[in-house]
Amino acid sequence: MDEHTLRTTLINPFYAVTIHSDLVGEHEHLVSKEQWVATNARLIEEIGVEAWLAQLLATLEGSFPRTEA
Repeated sequence: MDEHTLRTTLINPFYAVTIHSDLVGEHEHLVSKEQWVATNARLIEEIGVEAWLAQLLATLEGSFPRTEA
């Protein structure tokens, strides 16, 4: 496995959590990819890398605000 493939594999949260079903369906994008990256880069600086990664994994597992249908 080359370095790029290894890095891509390690970054992918799919290998660490079961992604909540509410996140895998079609949905409206509220921000652009560029806005998401910039905002989260600032958040990482504010709360630290470990706290941000823990929250990302929790979100992917289903710990996020939802509206009642």
